[in-house]
Amino acid sequence: MRADELFVGLDIGTTKVCVVVGDVRKNQVNVIGFGQTAPGDGIKKGIIVDIDKTTQAILDAVEMAEKMADAAVQRVYVGIAGSHISSINSQGIVAVKGNSREITNEDIDRAVDNAKTAVPIPATQEIIHILPREFVVDEQKEINNPLGMVGSRLEAQVHIVTGAVTAIQNIFKCCENADLKVEEIVLQPYASAMAALTEDERKLGVVLVDIGGGTTDLIIFQNGHVVHCYSSPVGGQYVTNDIAVGLKTSTAVAENLKIKFGVARADLVDERSSVEVPVAGGERTKTYPQKFLAEIIEPRMEEIFNTIKEQITRHVSIDVIPAGVVITGGCSLMNGCVELAEEILGLPVRCGYPLSVTGLKEKVQSPEFATVVGLINYGSQNQRAETCEPGYFNGVVSRVKSFFRGMFTD
Repeated sequence: MRADELFVGLDIGTTKVCVVVGDVRKNQVNVIGFGQTAPGDGIKKGIIVDIDKTTQAILDAVEMAEKMADAAVQRVYVGIAGSHISSINSQGIVAVKGNSREITNEDIDRAVDNAKTAVPIPATQEIIHILPREFVVDEQKEINNPLGMVGSRLEAQVHIVTGAVTAIQNIFKCCENADLKVEEIVLQPYASAMAALTEDERKLGVVLVDIGGGTTDLIIFQNGHVVHCYSSPVGGQYVTNDIAVGLKTSTAVAENLKIKFGVARADLVDERSSVEVPVAGGERTKTYPQKFLAEIIEPRMEEIFNTIKEQITRHVSIDVIPAGVVITGGCSLMNGCVELAEEILGLPVRCGYPLSVTGLKEKVQSPEFATVVGLINYGSQNQRAETCEPGYFNGVVSRVKSFFRGMFTD
């Protein structure tokens, strides 16, 4: 297989750095390479804090993936998350040029450009995505593709996602040190949505929640388009730390207890169950009821889901997301997580496993790998869009234009 037919996703997370190599065939991700390492303390709350440690983690994960795929990794699509992420809805309005008043690519480009400049972006922030919501031609709304339509006034409604310049630059720096070219930085929950959500869910209205180690990220879809994004600095590591403090043990032991015996709702635990916990700094163990472990976990998970509920109700009505909530990330696998989320959010909830995966699917068939699989989907879609007019697009706004054109050519 030619190198240009392969796509590589790189998920630089707080608790893991993961690389997946694959190609996309008939809208299915065919996985041929996989690598995963722990970044140590090189990443905190989704943000790189140690260039050398993160670079080494990337190198190790890439080496594993290359050996499995028997292919060199040179270009990557990289996920980004963290509380520095901001998003806002904007609109751009232009008069349609030409005597025929037929909407052209130039009109669409101008409308998108106007939407970008209509909102102030702080100097410390950089645009990551300008995602389409809808077009309005004169008074006609909910248009996905205005190209060729006749009208005198074109409005582009978009969702703009930004991130801290320093956080983005540090991702590029680590990848550069690892001899990797970054094709594009992609918002992690957006990538996860491209792997774990169905088209029907996005059209009906759905919320995707990615509970990672250092952050909890949210993205809301309505009518197939993004209307809100949010990132909280509270994730699974907080649960681990709570367990370590509550049971007076090490964080490594606490993480293992969380994975093996953790339950997000204490009332779901068998009263007779118990866990053996090594005492920090010694060889002794102490026995605790498993319910006590769950009682430590539940308040933190409640905090996470209450924050999500606040974000949902602040930006949309519960009634307009009939497809409910899809949760991804490592914490979504915890027993009782779905039940607790349904109780707090008042919506149907399911775990979001990567959909339409072939090849080495057993390596990535888990909600914790939704982001890295989605990055490959994103890369494939991005390439299809850019081949519409090769050599024309460059820069953030240009990527948006190619994204629009990619939609129009499907």
